[in-house]
Amino acid sequence: MAVSSVLSPGAVLSPVVSFNPDWNKIFTGESINLTCDTDSSAEDVTYEWFKDGYWIHSGKTFTISSAQTSNSGGYQCQTSAGDRSDSTRLDVHHGYVILQASPHVYEGDNLTLRCHHYPGHPAGQTIFYRNDAVIKSWGPEDELLIEKVDMTSNSKYKCTKQVNHHLLYYQHSDETSISVQELIPLPTLRTSSHSAAGGDRVTLTCQARLSPLRQSTELQFAFYHNGENIQEFSLSNKYEIPYMKQSNSGDYKCEIAAMNYRLKKMSAAITLHVEQRGDSELFNNSGTEVTSTPGSSHFITIVSVTSLVLVLALIVTIVVILYRKRHVLPGNHHQPTRVACGDPDTEMQNIYTDPDVEIKWQNSSLPPNYPHQNDLGTKKDFILC
Repeated sequence: MAVSSVLSPGAVLSPVVSFNPDWNKIFTGESINLTCDTDSSAEDVTYEWFKDGYWIHSGKTFTISSAQTSNSGGYQCQTSAGDRSDSTRLDVHHGYVILQASPHVYEGDNLTLRCHHYPGHPAGQTIFYRNDAVIKSWGPEDELLIEKVDMTSNSKYKCTKQVNHHLLYYQHSDETSISVQELIPLPTLRTSSHSAAGGDRVTLTCQARLSPLRQSTELQFAFYHNGENIQEFSLSNKYEIPYMKQSNSGDYKCEIAAMNYRLKKMSAAITLHVEQRGDSELFNNSGTEVTSTPGSSHFITIVSVTSLVLVLALIVTIVVILYRKRHVLPGNHHQPTRVACGDPDTEMQNIYTDPDVEIKWQNSSLPPNYPHQNDLGTKKDFILC
């Protein structure tokens, strides 16, 4: 699985001009196709071409069928999205020898240098130089392969070739400067939140940019917390912290690897802060401020549960007291009074308890000249039979 540019939403890479054949120099009379490469998959994109800043053509490709020296210059393309490419230089020569190279050389590329002579002339042997030092001695091969270039490969290269013209072989030379471009600039680590409350989910995303000319490059991503690896290299550019806690605080970095880990780039660090719920200001039942410290959330949980149990116990006690008050007569803390009325010598007796006395007291009829009830004392002082 190849991973292309991994960008934030809405980010668009500028287009890039590529040549076919992939040489930065050609002879007069030769042909070349220029293509506007972009990472956009939209079908309604339009393209415009510019040479040395002046408009020259519309369309995704631009063809020079028989090059002239006047075709030399810097070429750019622009899409309907408004993005214009960097200038890519094409040189058209009318000589005997040119040293050709790709106009775009990236880290990890295999660089081919070609000491090309003008068509129609016999050629002899060739020699190659780097910064005026011989790197390939005289021989019949007119190409030099430099494998897996890096930023140290930036140099001035030169070739000398024997070319036959006017019945004799003459030595002709040309040179070119190679500037290796970064395949992947330093990645950028993004987070869904720099400050998160305990228990929150946080996602880290490692963003990288690949040139449209190198979209097939496979990238792998690794993540680090305070210098320790927390996710090995994989094709996923995301790392999730499902439940933030205090130990998740600290510095995070991501690393990108390409070309079987021969090329690696590390992002700058970002710092995550973990806050307690309630923005680190919690209050107990009395309103006293409680400072949140590591582990205090567990203590607060225990206190809360204990408080709940005590409140429930208090409620149950109150309910029981109210229930008992509703079902016991006020002042009746002694055994109910049992009163026997009737003839003690017979079996005909009436047994009365306090409630019976209450009823009989209320229903009794007293003689008119009997003392008023209020003067008789309490109801319990009398037994009516």
